[in-house]
Amino acid sequence: MLGALALVVAMPAAAAPAGNDLRVELTGIRSAKGVVHLCLSGDPSRYLDCKGDKGALWRTVPAGQAGRFDLGAVKPGTYALLVVHDENNNGKLDMTLGIPREGFGFSNNPALRPRAPKWDEIRFTVPATASVQRIRVRYVL
Repeated sequence: MLGALALVVAMPAAAAPAGNDLRVELTGIRSAKGVVHLCLSGDPSRYLDCKGDKGALWRTVPAGQAGRFDLGAVKPGTYALLVVHDENNNGKLDMTLGIPREGFGFSNNPALRPRAPKWDEIRFTVPATASVQRIRVRYVL
């Protein structure tokens, strides 16, 4: 389902460019185990492979503190957000037969399908003023 999603957590958070405040609010996290990784990407060719997006903005926090991410100043533009609840803190989204075993979410909360979401389904625009993205973390197994 999300086999193309390559969220590697060893990368440090990139410095946020000058711009407007972006806050991400998460709902549906089922436990305080592990960590939650968030990646903000503006690259339509790398949005599911954040490790390959040198301009991506990363954040990782303990799952028990992951209700809200303040990303700070983000340049106005078009982006996609990916979220992974890495419950066992092994740095990846664990899968069984192509089905995620850990929580995940995307900007715009697209419908679950037997494939990863397309850029047009999860892209959003950061306006010239502060904004909030609300993402529901989902669990299949």
